[in-house]
Amino acid sequence: MACSFKIHLPAACVAFAMLTSCTPASPAPYPGPDKQAAGTIYGAMLGAGAGAVYGAQVSAGAGPGAAVGAGFGAIYGMAAGIGIDALEEDQLRRDEELVEARERSWVQSILAEHYERRLELHPNRDIFPADLFFVGDEVRLRPDAKVLVQEIARLQKRRLPWSRLVIASYVTARDEDSDYAAFLNRNRADEIATEFVRAGIEPRRIKTRSMTIPEPILIDPHDSPQRYRQAIEIIPVDY
Repeated sequence: MACSFKIHLPAACVAFAMLTSCTPASPAPYPGPDKQAAGTIYGAMLGAGAGAVYGAQVSAGAGPGAAVGAGFGAIYGMAAGIGIDALEEDQLRRDEELVEARERSWVQSILAEHYERRLELHPNRDIFPADLFFVGDEVRLRPDAKVLVQEIARLQKRRLPWSRLVIASYVTARDEDSDYAAFLNRNRADEIATEFVRAGIEPRRIKTRSMTIPEPILIDPHDSPQRYRQAIEIIPVDY
């Protein structure tokens, strides 16, 4: 028996090496069905290795023992792969929920600060500094600003479900006929209007307005006097 084990020891070593090489190197979850395939291969290699060692012990050779071991190992590996898949999908779902919760928390913080400032500075108008939505002179929404715009749209929809809304964009420029200022205003208003529609407001209720102005639309004594050189205003038409 000891002699037979020595003869087939290389086969066992090869099986062990193949087994360890198939073990996932990273514990991080990854999406997709490949986890089941990986589990199947891993289980098959495990079974084949065990079968080869067992076959050597009973002098049956690597063939039958490995085949039986691989078959049972594949079944075990598939079950393990499905279990891992479910656990990792659950982890990915929890990660997504955490990101959404953080985004909602950020939006609520921004809006709470905005409405507190509105009561002090412009209680009858809903004016936002443009940098909440756009970086520099960009005309595409910041990725994190989409959640903010959608929440503003939902608030408008709940408060005034029948009213038309004007989305006005303001840019300060010395030349009130500036083509560049008009470009910024037009595209920014359209960008926010598009996001309002995605949030469920009917397109027929939304109008856009471009306004090039000679000085900031308002001055916040608690902020930079230049903050509102570019601004966005949401204007209900029907009360």
